[in-house]
Amino acid sequence: MYGFAPLIGLNITFKDLAKGKLSSSFRYNATTTYNLTPSSSSVGEDSRSDIAVSGTFSRQGFEIPFFGLSLMNNIDISITYSYSHNTSLRYDFNDFQKDGLPMGGTSTTTIEPRIRYTLSERVTASLYYRYSKLSPDAGGSTISGSTTNEGGLDINIAIK
Repeated sequence: MYGFAPLIGLNITFKDLAKGKLSSSFRYNATTTYNLTPSSSSVGEDSRSDIAVSGTFSRQGFEIPFFGLSLMNNIDISITYSYSHNTSLRYDFNDFQKDGLPMGGTSTTTIEPRIRYTLSERVTASLYYRYSKLSPDAGGSTISGSTTNEGGLDINIAIK
């Protein structure tokens, strides 16, 4: 087995933008595992690669007049994207093929934007949407593809 986690990683924080902080990150991971099966004269190869990208904007301590009160507010806006690809190959030494025999593989894509708003540290609301897609590889996957759409609103009120 060999792998790099992350093989490439990058975090970027930008100067203040609209009185808030903007940051982003990028990650790329790669892993490969080999399994020797002497009884069947074959070697299995499982490979996985992942890409993750995210961006976040946050602004804290701004005031919005609300029914004559001036309350401190925070807002966080983020978006994440991830892609993962898994492949499985078998190399049979009795009938060797240079590219191997595909045994399965999948690709997973996820996108999630999220907005979180805090009103005077007592009320927090979070709105999100998540899109997930699972796709089989063209050459030999044993699963069918699927797509999932999720969304939600979470409201928390702290009473002290």
